[in-house]
Amino acid sequence: MHVEAAADASRWMTTPVRLLLLLVAGALAVAAVSVAAERRAPDGVLLTEDGQTVAVTGEARAATLRFTPAVPAGERAWVLAAIAAARPEAQALIGEVDGMTTVGALAATDGVTLGVARGGPTGFTVDLDLAALGGTARNDRATVVLHEIGHVVDFALVDDAMRASLDVQIPRGGPCGLAVGCDDPAERFADTFAKWALRGAVSAAGAGYGIAMPASLETWGEPLGHLALSLPG
Repeated sequence: MHVEAAADASRWMTTPVRLLLLLVAGALAVAAVSVAAERRAPDGVLLTEDGQTVAVTGEARAATLRFTPAVPAGERAWVLAAIAAARPEAQALIGEVDGMTTVGALAATDGVTLGVARGGPTGFTVDLDLAALGGTARNDRATVVLHEIGHVVDFALVDDAMRASLDVQIPRGGPCGLAVGCDDPAERFADTFAKWALRGAVSAAGAGYGIAMPASLETWGEPLGHLALSLPG
């Protein structure tokens, strides 16, 4: 399956905190949205205290994953099942960001886009190709869902130092095929996050990139495990 992806992130300074300018790559597509900087941040806007991660509010932490009306009950069930299949540490990280995340349906696809993750002024959206993931790409559901939410975990919870230490462990090169952006750090993180979350039980063909696994997924994921343990509650 062909894949397209690209990612970038930048942040503007505000007073007294920073407002995030997020451009989050989709697992299998390109998407972007920016946040205009303001002198005073309105209620509900994603903020950061360190310029690298999102400051998760108590309200956001207590909330759960939301779905748009375009996602029927049956599709909601397999999205939640994909998250439930993840290792406990990954579930804890997802639990920290799911209250800021809404899952929707792609309005139109090009036949190769299975999911798109976006960062916006008040949260994140993950849009999925429900038709494909309910049909020919059915076996890729968990991989795609966890890859996309991996983007949210990355931009919301992972600081630059941890991201760099994780990226250096992921081999470069290999069979990227016709994919675009598979050497992008954001895509490398999301792809490996899905593999780590599923303990390596990902689709051998179909969704995802030709990104090789680290020498040890367990070693790669240790910092994420420590991060999960450090979360409130």
